[in-house]
Amino acid sequence: MSALAWLAAALVLVGAYPAYRFARRAWRFRATGTVVAVVAGQVAGLVLVVAGVLLLPRPDLVGAGWFVLLLAATVVPLAVGDVVQSTDRRALRATVAGLAAASAVAVLCAAAVPGFASATVAGHAVPVNEKTLADGYQLSVRIPPTASGFSARDAHLFVPSGWLRDPSGTRPVVEMMMGQPGNPTLGATLDALHGLGDDRLAQAPFVLVVDQLGAIDKNPPCADTSAGKLDTYLSKDVPAWIDANLPASRDRTQRVIAGFSHGGECAVYLAAKYPEKWGAVIDVSGPDKPGEHRPVLTRDKYFGGDQAAFESTWPANVLASRDYPQPTVGIFVTGQEDDHFRPQVEATATAAENAGWKVTYWAVPGQGHSGPTLTKGLETGYNQLIGSWLAAGATTAGDRLLCPADQTARPCAVTQAAAVAGTVAMVDLSVLALFLIVTLALFFARRGVRLRRSPVDD
Repeated sequence: MSALAWLAAALVLVGAYPAYRFARRAWRFRATGTVVAVVAGQVAGLVLVVAGVLLLPRPDLVGAGWFVLLLAATVVPLAVGDVVQSTDRRALRATVAGLAAASAVAVLCAAAVPGFASATVAGHAVPVNEKTLADGYQLSVRIPPTASGFSARDAHLFVPSGWLRDPSGTRPVVEMMMGQPGNPTLGATLDALHGLGDDRLAQAPFVLVVDQLGAIDKNPPCADTSAGKLDTYLSKDVPAWIDANLPASRDRTQRVIAGFSHGGECAVYLAAKYPEKWGAVIDVSGPDKPGEHRPVLTRDKYFGGDQAAFESTWPANVLASRDYPQPTVGIFVTGQEDDHFRPQVEATATAAENAGWKVTYWAVPGQGHSGPTLTKGLETGYNQLIGSWLAAGATTAGDRLLCPADQTARPCAVTQAAAVAGTVAMVDLSVLALFLIVTLALFFARRGVRLRRSPVDD
């Protein structure tokens, strides 16, 4: 049970005895003061709900808390009315009323806390409107190369709509890299996530597309070489920025590194080298080594002609050089018509399987080394990973009580408040109707008894 549920339960227990006394007095038609107090308390509760709708930054996140607030507005006047109408044990009843009031304050605070949540990411206040609640939000961010000194272009971040619906929790996160030549943009990521449908889009992780090239015409290995400390940038600087700036989970099973082509080779290399950092990798059409089309030039230019140093960065060699006691998910996708990169992806996937990874491999029919392959590959990866996160409870759609997915904060809160007011009115009227029915039934029953007992004239 949540803290709010425990507080509500305590509130009910504290108010149980005053409620009993209220019912007993009501039965004897001597509860005018308490009835007035209860009604006034409920009115005060509704006033607080309206004030919350108008003043809280995210009133839609209070949700069921509105109902608990009305419960407090009923229980406290019951306890206070019990004190007012009591002639015996007033000190004890005052203590009960004080406990009810203290519980009510605690409940009100606990209910209001979610309403103060703000959708702030990396120092940016994300707007919560119909568009962002349906499609998510994207922004560019600067990741400082504190440890590496690597000169990278700005990264681009996708903020999922499900998190915007409830920004109080964390989300899985994907560190993504595009191919060469290329730019660190979100186009393929958004195409893939939208291709999965609205439900999966709402359940999506944060996706941070980072620059592992430095410029569109550069092609550095993903190691620390003469081209720069790219390994350090991707394995230290970027994760450190994520930890400091995103509400992202730190569970390795909810950390993913992904890439296409050059980025795919980087993703497998880093996941193989640092299994403690990432629990899953998506490799779409990644080569089997840095600069695979010109390996001798790559070795001489970036590794000073050192063949052993060059081969130590090949993903298959890294996979074969160590054990993986923690499970790693490897998702490998390539184009069926890609005769150049498909054999390399298959070889890397086989090396990952031999290393004990849980491997998924798919060759996209009719596609080569292309954008459609990338989109299909990311769809495959995200669909599999989101499904596993949902099963583990790591992510949800962030649905709010009674509200459509794309309804903005205040209209959603008005919907919730209307439901609260309607529920209170229905309960009050139902109790009043029941009371009147029972009272009338008893009245006529007693009248009938008196008539039967009266003498009958001859």
